[in-house]
Amino acid sequence: MTVGKKTIIQLKGVEKRFYSAHSDQQVALSQLDLELSAGEFVCLVGPSGCGKTTLINLLAGFEKPSSGTVLIDGKTVSAPDPNHIMIFQDYALYPWRTVLGNVLFGLQARGISAADAREKALSAIELVGLQHAVDKHPHELSGGMRQRVSIARALAVEPSVLFMDEPFAALDAFTRIHLQDELLRIWKEKKPTIVFVTHDLDEAITLGQKIVLMAPNPGRVQRIMDIRLPYPRERTDVNFAAFRKELYEEFHLVHRQAAETLEYAI
Repeated sequence: MTVGKKTIIQLKGVEKRFYSAHSDQQVALSQLDLELSAGEFVCLVGPSGCGKTTLINLLAGFEKPSSGTVLIDGKTVSAPDPNHIMIFQDYALYPWRTVLGNVLFGLQARGISAADAREKALSAIELVGLQHAVDKHPHELSGGMRQRVSIARALAVEPSVLFMDEPFAALDAFTRIHLQDELLRIWKEKKPTIVFVTHDLDEAITLGQKIVLMAPNPGRVQRIMDIRLPYPRERTDVNFAAFRKELYEEFHLVHRQAAETLEYAI
């Protein structure tokens, strides 16, 4: 836990087990303990099968742990919370609604008055730089613009926590870098707690104050790295390169251990 900051997310002895049609048990997460502070930008990384998406689904309330406790703000997470918003890779926009209509949706669902909802929606749209596209529909937008609509829709309801499951994975490299910069700008301004799943280690170093490296078989936390670099972070900087080297070496160690575990099991 970061000294001097309030702990907002706690996982205590969390396990998640799944059962196949043949009643075989698979342990997706094993005895996971984790504490994250309010306002932190945290990236989850690790190889396929390490439980990143399972973990973020537990945090968002889409799944329940088989054992252990997931707490946010001291309350047990048992279902999705409108104050904790998930942003997915596939945008999840309503095709029949305009940009404004999509961003208004969550506000309308909360029963906010039409005038206040419109003001909040337009403010969020301006925050992500889409004020020129308020009347466009999703099919008229690029992938990067659609993801910005998703972010605006989430920000409009002023959540305390944003969960992001590989939100930029489907975008081209230039759009991805631009949205990374935009997300950091918004985070600095609004200061929500962000938990961000990515397979891209450079993206994790670019964005995260803290990187949680996970390992598979079973899913667990291998290491937590504090990235003590000022923003914005330059990928060509020698200090960035040092963190990259350290993280890549740890990542390769995780891969090697996973391969040895599988070989032993066979």
